Amino acid sequence: MRKFVILFYTVLQATMAFSATNLLPLKGPDLFSNKIIETNLSQKKGLVVLFLSAKCPCSNSHITEIKNLAGEYKDFSFIAIHSNADESVEFSKPYFEKMALPFPVIQDQNTEIADRLQAFKTPHAFILSDKGDIVYQGGVSNSKDCSKADQLYLREALTDLQAGQKVRKPEGRTLGCSIARGEKNEKSN
Repeated sequence: MRKFVILFYTVLQATMAFSATNLLPLKGPDLFSNKIIETNLSQKKGLVVLFLSAKCPCSNSHITEIKNLAGEYKDFSFIAIHSNADESVEFSKPYFEKMALPFPVIQDQNTEIADRLQAFKTPHAFILSDKGDIVYQGGVSNSKDCSKADQLYLREALTDLQAGQKVRKPEGRTLGCSIARGEKNEKSN
């Protein structure tokens, strides 16, 4: 019985350690200015977190849809996370400058944010409620090429939340390129 209680307490602690309130704030250096950006949800319905890549064609094909969403859903904060260990800042910066996203791009050092949210592909989207709970995670759409998608998962989730409803489909299949982890992560996997 004592072993069961200890095991239960350990599992409970692990679950609490990964509770949604521990997911916020997300912070890291801005890809362009190197200033530290910290997410802030005051006055917003939630935070849309997008893991994007400078060299992934799947990520690139969703940029127009992502920019449209940021323009249409102004009650939400948007932030991009660049986590790929195999894409240097020098390589990625010109790409993201050209894409002109209307929200900040955090350079995820050592894939800490990707590990924290368990993001494994680009594009991978998360919506965090104003309380920090993950209410949606998965792909932006149901296709590697957004122009061929017949289901826009992220748009559907934002539409539900904007209407004050619970997200009907809280998880969508994530299709795209794997987020390259550095040595520290490859050794631990």
